[in-house]
Amino acid sequence: MYKKTKISTSIFAMTFGFGALLPLQAAGQDEGFQVGNTNFTIGGYIKLDTIATRTSDGKLAADSLRDFYVPSTTPVGGGDSNESLTMHARQSRFSINTVTDLGTGTDLTGFVEMDFGPARELLNGTSTTNRAAVNLRHAYFEYGNWGFGQTWSNALFGPAMLETLNFFSVSEGVPTPRQPQIRYENGPWAVSLENPTTTAQVEGANTSVISSNVEVTDSILPDVVVRYSMMGQDSQLALVGIVRQLKVDGTINNEPFTQSTPTLDETESGYGLGVSGNVQLSEATDFKFMALGGSGVGRYSGLAFAPDVVVASDGSGMEAVDHVGFNLGIAHRINKHWRTNVGFGMEDADVEGQKMSETSWSGTANIMYSPAPALTFGAEVKHGERTLVDDTDGSQSRLQFSAKYSF
Repeated sequence: MYKKTKISTSIFAMTFGFGALLPLQAAGQDEGFQVGNTNFTIGGYIKLDTIATRTSDGKLAADSLRDFYVPSTTPVGGGDSNESLTMHARQSRFSINTVTDLGTGTDLTGFVEMDFGPARELLNGTSTTNRAAVNLRHAYFEYGNWGFGQTWSNALFGPAMLETLNFFSVSEGVPTPRQPQIRYENGPWAVSLENPTTTAQVEGANTSVISSNVEVTDSILPDVVVRYSMMGQDSQLALVGIVRQLKVDGTINNEPFTQSTPTLDETESGYGLGVSGNVQLSEATDFKFMALGGSGVGRYSGLAFAPDVVVASDGSGMEAVDHVGFNLGIAHRINKHWRTNVGFGMEDADVEGQKMSETSWSGTANIMYSPAPALTFGAEVKHGERTLVDDTDGSQSRLQFSAKYSF
């Protein structure tokens, strides 16, 4: 009989509830099926989302961006307001979890998860969640203290995530990369070498419609992410450090958002510091928060709201972008069936191009009802605003209803 084995408290791969990321648990033999010396468990959920969206200054750049809130896609600049209704089940997903007895006294654990790619047409890249043709989310295995594969960045701390209907919690301030990595964990320490993509924008780019980052994979050094986690019974806290090499060798083209296509060969350094936590205020109420700031770590926060580097329009050089993102919220359990969450998040980038995105913020409130553990219904209202350097701004408001069956 296999005992229950925790694959890692730092891998928040399974999604239970709407957007709440919890540590993945390897299943016991009586909960799955046995093939040779490997125990398999199949999980996932079916989720229907109904989303009414109103933008104040023009349409979203693509209909797929109605699927969930992305801070950098809020239209700005005085266009006509637009309203739409979207229904989709693309957030539904399935997963396979494995535990293999190697006869060494240490289990080999694995996890593969796929979904159906909500809103990925414009965001299917290595700077955010590394979607593949089959919409790969996670492909990760662990043996002892070592982990290998694609999963959430070490910078993400699951207990600090607010539960929302939106795909990425409050979005602003959330470390969102899901990427290939090698990770070592020992006690409260976790150190990872992660995929080194640099996101770049030309200083003359016009992001009124959407903030379009160019993804550059020229760096030869992996991103180094270090996390120290303190897991108390009533509160959990994590400190994060990120060190990066930012390299661009070639032509940067933000078309159709700018007419300039500079060519350069430059290298900069990037760094970031973050703190995340969950504090129990009472038996029924938690305070959750995240913050990440630094230079050249824009793609690690808010679905790559800020670029890592800004390239001069004439190709004379580039600079790492200073930025900070944060979010905070209250999670309250009304009773065993009802719960509610209220949150606020913000991103701020230190850029100079007049038509580049400078700030974004959003607020969220929801209520959820689970008549049984496997079934959840929810309603959520969300409002977000984006502002350019020249103070041009725009907003989007969302009313969302969801129904979800977990298995």
